[in-house]
Amino acid sequence: MKKNYYSGKFIVIEGLDGSGQSTQVAILKKYLTKKGFDVITTKEPTPNSPVGKIIRKVLDKKKKVSPPKLQRIFCQDREHHLNNLVIPALKQGKIVISDRYFFSTFAYGMLDLKLDWLIKLNDEFLVPGLTFLLKVKPRTCIQRIDKRGTGRTFFEVEAKLKKVLDNYETSVKRFNNVHIINGQPAIKKVSEDIIKIVDKKIMNIAKLIDHTNISLKAKPKDIIKTCAEAKKYDFRGVCVNPKYAKLVAKELKGTGIETIILIDPPMGLSSHQERLRVCKKAKEDGADELDIVMNIIDLKYEKYDNVLKDLKEVCRILPTKVIIGSGFLTDDEVRIASEIVKKAGAICVKTATFKDPLENRELKEKAQHLKTMRKAAPGLLIKASGNIKTLSDLKEMVRAGADIIGTSSGVKMMKQAKK
Repeated sequence: MKKNYYSGKFIVIEGLDGSGQSTQVAILKKYLTKKGFDVITTKEPTPNSPVGKIIRKVLDKKKKVSPPKLQRIFCQDREHHLNNLVIPALKQGKIVISDRYFFSTFAYGMLDLKLDWLIKLNDEFLVPGLTFLLKVKPRTCIQRIDKRGTGRTFFEVEAKLKKVLDNYETSVKRFNNVHIINGQPAIKKVSEDIIKIVDKKIMNIAKLIDHTNISLKAKPKDIIKTCAEAKKYDFRGVCVNPKYAKLVAKELKGTGIETIILIDPPMGLSSHQERLRVCKKAKEDGADELDIVMNIIDLKYEKYDNVLKDLKEVCRILPTKVIIGSGFLTDDEVRIASEIVKKAGAICVKTATFKDPLENRELKEKAQHLKTMRKAAPGLLIKASGNIKTLSDLKEMVRAGADIIGTSSGVKMMKQAKK
């Protein structure tokens, strides 16, 4: 399944019908909107699409289809939902909160089908960054449905719902960032439990930070320490040199923290074949992402086709963040480089690595580059790095448009934030 590499956040609230997910979607939207986020809400099955209407007929017992065919219809609806609403909003940096997603079709589909088959059927879809499963007793859900007076679907009998709830709990264990919430208490208590986790996961500055240790003097024990720090603070990722890819992947396994490998610093001057070899080896060793330096000399000499061809092949290997070395570039070259990165199929355009001419005292110029990068590569993540050492520096970069901060000072920033 695909990770969300857009600048927006994708949140899903799941549960049996009658568990209160629609109510909690509305409350969470109101809360995040007050915090200044641009939020949209949606639901599955989609209510107004042609495929969504077919699903509604099946659920209302007006149309019969086989279980496998029903699941394929759900997937058609999901594809339409993602391509026409969810992904465009995520590209614009919005928070999308969906009332149900593929976990529902897993839970209900498992009444007749195998979970592995269902997951494979949904393999090309985005994985939400955060999912909440509202756990409510089936009898309570039936009582709430009857009280609404809207009638029951063919799934909504207590014996079936007990199996569906078990299926939910089985399926969510296969994924990271899923939280089971007790949905039995009062609405306010349930929303407080959800918001507490959202505050930690969405508004925690740690999730902006790629914790970095690219020192050529670093030893295995230093890298293990870096990984331990990342786990303690729940940083977004750990960025290291290629020789430590396998070690970091092992240390971070099961945490949801990305293993990120820096490729070809500081100017991207290795041969194309050597760059591909190192990238492929990083993938074999367990890397999740590549941070590769663009061939800056080729860019300066306007060999744009060479730069694009090289990056396109790299981006096919793993999700790739491309370092353009913005401190070496004119404002116009920053724009051109960012446009090339977008065309290459990267997930992110990144300012710099070590030895970049922009020093800490010139963060204002780096901030201007971020704004140019955002405008030239809409929909891509933007990463700021290079001498970002304090919480104040981080805030300045985020205000300028950064989605990710690359720094070796993440622990220091977290201690400053705590104070």
